Amino acid sequence: MSLLNGIKVIDAAQFNAGPIVSMYLALMGADVIKVESLDGDDSRSIGPFSGNESSYFMSLNRGKRSISINLKTNDGIELFKKIVEKSDILIENFSPGVMERLGIGWDVLKEVNNRLIYGSVTGFSKQSKHSKRPAFDSLIQAASGLVSVTGTKNGELVRVGVSIVDITTGLYLLSGVLLALWKRERDLKGRKIDASMLSAAVNILENPIVRHSFSGTIPKPEGLSHPVVSPFSGYKTKDGSIFIAISNTKRFALLMHSLELHELTEDPRFIDNESRVRNDKELRQILEKILIKKTTFEWEKILVPLGVPASSINNIQDAKQKYPEAFVSVVHSEAGIGLMPGAPFIFEEEDFDFSKPSPLLGEHTNEILAELNLDPQKIELLKSGKIVRDFLDG
Repeated sequence: MSLLNGIKVIDAAQFNAGPIVSMYLALMGADVIKVESLDGDDSRSIGPFSGNESSYFMSLNRGKRSISINLKTNDGIELFKKIVEKSDILIENFSPGVMERLGIGWDVLKEVNNRLIYGSVTGFSKQSKHSKRPAFDSLIQAASGLVSVTGTKNGELVRVGVSIVDITTGLYLLSGVLLALWKRERDLKGRKIDASMLSAAVNILENPIVRHSFSGTIPKPEGLSHPVVSPFSGYKTKDGSIFIAISNTKRFALLMHSLELHELTEDPRFIDNESRVRNDKELRQILEKILIKKTTFEWEKILVPLGVPASSINNIQDAKQKYPEAFVSVVHSEAGIGLMPGAPFIFEEEDFDFSKPSPLLGEHTNEILAELNLDPQKIELLKSGKIVRDFLDG
């Protein structure tokens, strides 16, 4: 039995930051109902596609059930409230004020279900004067300062190559929701939790922020290098690069002995981390004179068994071949078989199934309506009135 068995969740979110919260809840055993509009989550329109199914949507909505409801109607809102009555958690990431205008904001829903845990993703904090500004992952990367430390040395700034702010915000909200669930077991009270994308991005900038605070400098991009640890970067080899991450003097000595540069362990220029950072360019030149003599693969075979923290700089295909345990194959009824991230954690004696597929739009509409004890005639009226949509309706 999974840890969250019996917990019911409403996913009223779109795109990334909200759906990733409910996806992990689903994959940990919760029953997650994804409430979509009649046209579906907007992310269903983002490719690449397999058949008519969006790989973007599939990657963020595994293990959920889908019901399609028109929330712009009174009947749709009443149906939504019926689902809330039977639920433990709600996740939403609508623009500020939308849930309130629909009549399903926190103040209303806590009266419908006083045990409800209401998780909300916002762009800028609701306490901020910027709270009503629209927000997207890359925009928040720019606004928070994240882009300012991402890129090559003396090069063009770049955004992080994945939706790092969306994902991080979702994971922070997931932590808050699980904490609220734990607390509810003790005081029986529901709670509202707001997770701000801007605040999440600032939290992952902890090292640049404290460096700025205590040194007065403004952190800049360092490329593959680390600003305060050396050697900690990518280094040229015969056919590419190898990443070496030396975090202390003991490991520096291990690297030097591995490269037969024994004398450098006592060299005043490299005697401690502070010295190595100060003389990083000179140290790089010495290392690359040796590393350029062999291929990355050859160096990995030498360094890794000796305990030196080193790795080739892999692309996605390389990573899935070298570390298949980090991936899982998912079989989708329409899209076929796709590779997706596997479980990021392992519980002893608990079995989480991360191979569950995402739902088709409205795939479980009939099933969920039946669970609400609605009779077949009422269900047909909801369909004919375009309040709900079943995936078989086309």
